Amino acid sequence: MEKYVYILMKGSWGISIAIYGQVFDKAFFTDDMSTVCDGVCLSFCKEPLIKNEVFCKEDRESIFKAIKMVGGNIISNSPFHNNTVIQICSLQYSLCYYQEEAMVVAMLNWCSKTFNFELRNIESRFDYENNKYIFDLKEYIV
Repeated sequence: MEKYVYILMKGSWGISIAIYGQVFDKAFFTDDMSTVCDGVCLSFCKEPLIKNEVFCKEDRESIFKAIKMVGGNIISNSPFHNNTVIQICSLQYSLCYYQEEAMVVAMLNWCSKTFNFELRNIESRFDYENNKYIFDLKEYIV
């Protein structure tokens, strides 16, 4: 199981998101999965690490988006290459330290750590007028 904790603190409040996930060979994976791109699928644990944990639609969409952004890196670095399944087992965050847009960045970082590739710089700044972080993902738009 791979764990990554994304923390960002630049403004009057911070963001903290912990992602727990696993990587499998698609040939031996029997749970439900969705194809993200050729060679990479995504699954969410039927029995998450935390009892009664629910993966909301927005989090699922953000994780799917992030994996799609770095699908080529995943295939190149995965031991299963174009038969890779990523299964998310838990997403842990407090709503006090969370921003929906940050889930994409957190998942990009999880992928980078898990599959051992370097991310291009993701600029972030705190927008005091709107009281939220702004992330520059233009290098990752697919």
